[in-house]
Amino acid sequence: MDALIQILFLFGLVVWIGWVLGRRYANPDLDRHKTSDPPTDAQIRWHIWNMRKDLSMLAVTNFAVLLVLVFTLVLKW
Repeated sequence: MDALIQILFLFGLVVWIGWVLGRRYANPDLDRHKTSDPPTDAQIRWHIWNMRKDLSMLAVTNFAVLLVLVFTLVLKW
């Protein structure tokens, strides 16, 4: 049972890291924004709204990782 828990923990960690890195490097808009005109106010509002969503998702995933670490390291499930 302990081996299964460790494998699931490592699998979850790899999936989370893949999700974070995938969002960063698979985003085709990054290069386009370097050479384009400055964004309009509507675009800036849209980007701020999306950053808020990303930050809230990051808080949720960090909390989930914290719970897994507490269960595996402290409580030794």
